[in-house]
Amino acid sequence: MSKKCIKCGQLIPDEASFCPHCTAVQTEKKEIKPPRRWKKKALIILTILILSAVVGTVFFMHHKPQKYEGGAQIVYQDKDKSYKVLLTFSQEDGVTGHAQGERTDTLSEGMDSALPCQLYVLDQKTGKLAWKEFTEKVKSCQVNTKPYENSQKMEFVEPTHNESFPDAAYVSDILFHADSGTNDIEWMLTMENGDTISLRTKLTLEKQKAVTYYFEDTPMETTDQLKALLASIEEEVPSDTTVYLHLPAVTYDGDIVFGDHVWGIYGSTEEDITTTFTGTVSMRGMNGNYADISGVHFAGNSGTGLNAYCLVLLSQCSFDGWDTAAFAQNGAWVNAMDCTFTNNITALKFNSSTSYGSAPNYLNNTFTDNGTAVCINNLPGTEVLDFAGSIFAGNDTDIDNKAEHPVDTAKAAFQ
Repeated sequence: MSKKCIKCGQLIPDEASFCPHCTAVQTEKKEIKPPRRWKKKALIILTILILSAVVGTVFFMHHKPQKYEGGAQIVYQDKDKSYKVLLTFSQEDGVTGHAQGERTDTLSEGMDSALPCQLYVLDQKTGKLAWKEFTEKVKSCQVNTKPYENSQKMEFVEPTHNESFPDAAYVSDILFHADSGTNDIEWMLTMENGDTISLRTKLTLEKQKAVTYYFEDTPMETTDQLKALLASIEEEVPSDTTVYLHLPAVTYDGDIVFGDHVWGIYGSTEEDITTTFTGTVSMRGMNGNYADISGVHFAGNSGTGLNAYCLVLLSQCSFDGWDTAAFAQNGAWVNAMDCTFTNNITALKFNSSTSYGSAPNYLNNTFTDNGTAVCINNLPGTEVLDFAGSIFAGNDTDIDNKAEHPVDTAKAAFQ
């Protein structure tokens, strides 16, 4: 086998790579084209884009707003710090970091009441309160109530920091009545970085039994009749049963003691006569019992008008002529709204060992021509006594705060 030289045309062996006659190389030269530079650039750009996408995805996943959902407490991670966020109805539990996932209270039939639902924040590492730095990171805080089946929706006050609970980040008063049943109390916090925190606790109200006495049906026109009725109540009505008394427009002379029940005592007015007590009225509720007194006149010439050994809520009552008009002592508390205190040596006096547990309001009271309008000898707790709308006029001393208890008179009037 032979082939012709590609240059001189002489026959040469087929496998020859050059011509023995003219020494010409028998392989055709091919033009070697350099790689196009745009393909290399495109590859580099594509690689950069892929790397950017990976880095972006990692960054987004790391900084993506997080949802924290729990029961009454969660641990919230913010950058390099962790916070324990919890709900409770107890100030003591909140400070010590104990959440309250549910609470059951009893309330007398026909009664309304409220409980402060409190949100606390602690440094997860140290256990110390951290609400101040935490709330700077909060964009909004909301509360909602969700009733269970056959329950009624509880009302609530928008959450805010409350000076009566200085260690809590936020407080929302939950308002309810004896028929409210069970509600979930739901909290939602939205953080400045987009994170959300959802918490919830449960509040259940159990209705207490109650009995009601009307003066139209039950003899209570005189002091002796009223005392006989109170004696029969102590003997026949269990202490966990609420007693409602609707008193006639008469004057009761002498000292009267109301025993160990939850009391609803309602005065009445007929022409110019109002239900009136001229002796000391002692309220001796025990075991958490309390009294709600409305529309009663306490008229004296010495001594103590109302001697409270439990929580007593006064509304639309009047006191005049007493050494001490209303006295909260031992484990007691007296709360007054829309009441009038006139010509008493001391109108409202506290010498108690019990804190109120909520934000006590002393709204729209009138303190006129008393020696001392409000005397606070001893009163634990941090609840702020708010005298918004109250008037102080002609008193020798408006507020004698020996205990240095928190008092707010910014919206009171002094004349």
